[in-house]
Amino acid sequence: MEPEECGGLPWQGSVSSLGTPSAAHVRTDTESRIAGEGGQVIILGAIGCGGISQRAHMPSIEHLRDWVAVDAIADVSGENLAAVGVQMDVRPERRFADYRDMLGSGGLDAVLIATPHHLHAEQAIACAEAGVTIVAEKPMAMSLDEADRIVEAVESASVDYTVSHNFLFAPGTQMALDRLDQADFGERVYGRTKSLFCKSHEQLDPETVWRSRASAGGGCISDTAYHEIYTLERMMGSPIRYVEGRLRSNLLSLDVDDLAALLFEHENGAVSTLSTSWGTTTVGPDETNNLAEVHSRDRAIRIDRRGRRVFERGREDDGWTEYEIPSYDGLSNEEMSRVGHAGYFAQVFQAMDEGYPLPTTVDDARHNLAIIEGARRASETRSAIDVTKL
Repeated sequence: MEPEECGGLPWQGSVSSLGTPSAAHVRTDTESRIAGEGGQVIILGAIGCGGISQRAHMPSIEHLRDWVAVDAIADVSGENLAAVGVQMDVRPERRFADYRDMLGSGGLDAVLIATPHHLHAEQAIACAEAGVTIVAEKPMAMSLDEADRIVEAVESASVDYTVSHNFLFAPGTQMALDRLDQADFGERVYGRTKSLFCKSHEQLDPETVWRSRASAGGGCISDTAYHEIYTLERMMGSPIRYVEGRLRSNLLSLDVDDLAALLFEHENGAVSTLSTSWGTTTVGPDETNNLAEVHSRDRAIRIDRRGRRVFERGREDDGWTEYEIPSYDGLSNEEMSRVGHAGYFAQVFQAMDEGYPLPTTVDDARHNLAIIEGARRASETRSAIDVTKL
């Protein structure tokens, strides 16, 4: 099957890069399938129908109708259920207040988890026990102990698991990664990333925003810096081995970290840095508040705003040269905000359809969580933490 345009732009990935085919968990009984234009499609259930589901997930999945159909949804909020139910034309009897009832109803090939962080482990384990492929929002869990329980459940049930590292699938990011892999760029020796945001009190009100509560797994490192960590690591081309740094709750009146300043050493000896905050008042004149940048001895590549713009500069150049990204032509800001999710879902469901390994495996997800746990321990102990020992 050929993908339709995802959120207004064609998917840029290549399934041939995923590796050799494997037995993806896709049901074949016709009674559990919904016929699409290309024949049988993957039957998807969704746990969590809140903001990210309505704004990013469902609009992206709508453009993949030849591969996937949303047949059942679950959310504790009747308002959210109604919104996504109408958005995706889900029958009323397939809208559930309790996700366990949805899983028990059967007929699903895969389930998308898009709930607050503290619910991810419980729901992923229940999905594994139900025998469905798990497509989860980040992070996979609140702790490494929870993550290991997910790994055990997934392996025991022999189901596939993937977590959304969506900004890797934005066309701008893919363009930068392709350039970094070219021999003439040179050995990558230094990288930096930052995401310094000035969020309003309304955006961070813990009474209404779960990301601002420790009990829900909130905080700037697990919610925001999470994306910068996997992006920077992929751009550097070498896994993060050691982490040092400090986490603080200095800028805002919250019970979660609102500032993270980290130093990484990679397996190949290269170093990189990260700075993230929800409470910085502003950045300097003509300075972007979000970037990921990697340097060799002679060249540098920079991604601005998680793949929206890409720049390159040589040591002897007068300035940065911006890449043209034709896929972005004519896209609205709303469409631009979900291009990463569009590319990620396209790769996930094409891989399921054609029997390839899914992107961002359970091991990838645990590794990113281990870096975050390492940062917390480094801050507490004021020492370097070996991520491979966690």
